[in-house]
Amino acid sequence: MAKKFFDIAHILVSLEILDEKLWGRISNLAPFEVGTASDPVLEFSQVEALGEEEPEPLLVSDDKGFPRITVAKTDRGEWFFTMAPLDDAPVSCRCICSEDFSKARFEVLERKHFAFSVNNAMMLVYALRTSSLGCLEIHASVIMKDGKAVAFLGKSGTGKSTHTRLWQENIPDCELLNDDNPIIYCRPGGEVFICGSPWSGKTPCYKKKEVPLAAVVRLNQAPFNRIKKLSGIQAYAALYPSVSAYRPERKVADGIHDSISKVAASVPCYNLECLPDGEAALLSYSTVYGKG
Repeated sequence: MAKKFFDIAHILVSLEILDEKLWGRISNLAPFEVGTASDPVLEFSQVEALGEEEPEPLLVSDDKGFPRITVAKTDRGEWFFTMAPLDDAPVSCRCICSEDFSKARFEVLERKHFAFSVNNAMMLVYALRTSSLGCLEIHASVIMKDGKAVAFLGKSGTGKSTHTRLWQENIPDCELLNDDNPIIYCRPGGEVFICGSPWSGKTPCYKKKEVPLAAVVRLNQAPFNRIKKLSGIQAYAALYPSVSAYRPERKVADGIHDSISKVAASVPCYNLECLPDGEAALLSYSTVYGKG
């Protein structure tokens, strides 16, 4: 067994795997590694086999062309998850975790999918565990400029990655923080920051950085470029669908509600209808940074 510790958006996570030679397959975690630590908020342990049958699923994701996840609960009250790399692929990972999501053990069924299994198990349980700790794991592409960051949200295929690329191509001194799964962190004092994470979709961008969140922009494809600031309830509605969570669990739902409310109340939120062009990037930049 080999154990390491990671600091992900101020949350201490431990991970123990069976074969230390496989750390190289999950090198995306390396920037977040910290030395010997104690009292992790979340503990992951790989096991040879869980030795349990899968309970009847409470939820099965059904997004075509995307990983399939099932959510279930054992008679003992533990959570039971399975993961497959595609919606029609065999299960590659099974995971059981405690009722409060603080301790998880997982088995990798297909060695070739070791990295997928570890990362998706961690990403899923992390989102659930930290939902009540001021963290929001969101689907977004995030650009940094002048010591602040802007998070671009939207449905898959709306051009989040394209838009941050257009910022880099048209606006000097921009840097990508994360391209798929950054973490919004609401500090106890009320400040809202956004952090890089070990998970960044198809773009290898794994940065242990934290910057103030200057704005949230929800993208919609359109034959023109137009941006509009959203009111409090509109901002909440724009953020809500992009947050990773299992909402039927009351404590999780309450946690994300509190954090989304804090973000919507303190961070400017916009809706951007746009073309995939440089003018759209300049419009969102000038609006957020007051350069117009």
